[in-house]
Amino acid sequence: MEMLQQNYKDALDQLINAIQESEILAAYLEEEDEVLYKNLQDEFEPAIHSVYEVVASESPLQLENLEKALLDPGFEGLYLPKILGYAVLRGHVDHNIKYAVPQNHFKDILLAICHSPNFEQIKKRIGQTTQIGFALSSDIWITNLIESIENKKIKAYLTSMKSDVLRDPEKRKDAYQKYRNQFSYVNFYSAEFPDNGIQLISSYHSLKSFLTYRAGHTEGNASLMPHIKNFISNPALRGSTEYLDLMIIIGLKFPLEGDMAQAYTKTFGELYNGNDEVISSFFSLYDVILNDEGMNILPENEIQLSRLLAGIPSSNLKAYFNTMLEVHSKGYVHPDAIDAVRSYYDGHQGLSQENECVRAVINGYITRFLNHLEVEQYTDYFEINKIITAYIGVFSNEKFNQGIKEASLNYVKKCFKKYTDKRSKDYQDIKKFVSSTFVELGFLTDKQVVEMFKTKRKPAAS
Repeated sequence: MEMLQQNYKDALDQLINAIQESEILAAYLEEEDEVLYKNLQDEFEPAIHSVYEVVASESPLQLENLEKALLDPGFEGLYLPKILGYAVLRGHVDHNIKYAVPQNHFKDILLAICHSPNFEQIKKRIGQTTQIGFALSSDIWITNLIESIENKKIKAYLTSMKSDVLRDPEKRKDAYQKYRNQFSYVNFYSAEFPDNGIQLISSYHSLKSFLTYRAGHTEGNASLMPHIKNFISNPALRGSTEYLDLMIIIGLKFPLEGDMAQAYTKTFGELYNGNDEVISSFFSLYDVILNDEGMNILPENEIQLSRLLAGIPSSNLKAYFNTMLEVHSKGYVHPDAIDAVRSYYDGHQGLSQENECVRAVINGYITRFLNHLEVEQYTDYFEINKIITAYIGVFSNEKFNQGIKEASLNYVKKCFKKYTDKRSKDYQDIKKFVSSTFVELGFLTDKQVVEMFKTKRKPAAS
């Protein structure tokens, strides 16, 4: 975590002075009126948010220290409900929808709110956040936090935030996801780059989330590159699957040139060092990354990684990337690309990790095409099905078929939303195609096709 730069500190000091000298605050302190505190929020929180956005974009490793600076009493509790939510969402949630590591930054912000003289006003904006944060935390952690509070009213409020309903993992998962969706367009991601293997294990999940987010928002990443270079070159971090996983993500998603590219290739070569188990681990991790929709791996990402790994003397690695470069350079619809995939695929066991990766790449091409295809271009969909049929024949894999089936059905449903006149040529053309091709490909049975096109009868008027 980086220290907060002086220019950011200066901006915060100016805001504190403006808040403390404002007539709105003076009136609020005199009358303690809820409306006046709301006016204070409206007046100053946009300015605080502007500083936050700049730091989040340009210096994201300083975000936690920025949030600590916002705990200063001079801010009168403004903006604390927002950073409380960001702290809740940064924590790594395990398979049981509980924090894997206690979120002490969440605790610090919540305690600052509880000790604020403006608690009665602030608490009206933190109920859902506190409830979710408590649901994700352990009972012991919550009890210790509440017991540290002396004020009985605040203790009672915090106790009321413990939800019995959210003890159920499924309900907790649903509530957490709905809460997280509210912040889907907010940049609050931060992390700490580790110095050794022990720190890496504890920071792995937050660092992976952070790198994944920043990879999709390339502006402002210059401040990260020195840390990424140290991560690549630090021998104290090597030896774990976590390190290899993050190395793959960095190689795919971050622009590595010159010294950094050389350092990456050198480190990967030392990791490999003739050990085929490392390559096996690589493909296992790579398969997960390719199938992760949040990663959004594009052909240019794989081309970059292949360039970085070109010097690694692994025949398995070379064979895979040579095949994929054929696909990327000529296009997945080209007969040479299909032949290259078939040749590579037949040389490996059907369920091997290498073949899983190949299927994921081709599935990505096809689903991206279908997701971006306009309904007016449905004849292009008819044509691409020749390619889909070819790959289904190459792979003979149910998981691949299901992925293509889902994308195909989604596209067809979009078409029928536009072409509602069942007597129109467009509707009839699509119906004829679906009725024959979807059955041939095993996407639908004859009965399901009949159900799809059956006219729904309107209920009789009573």
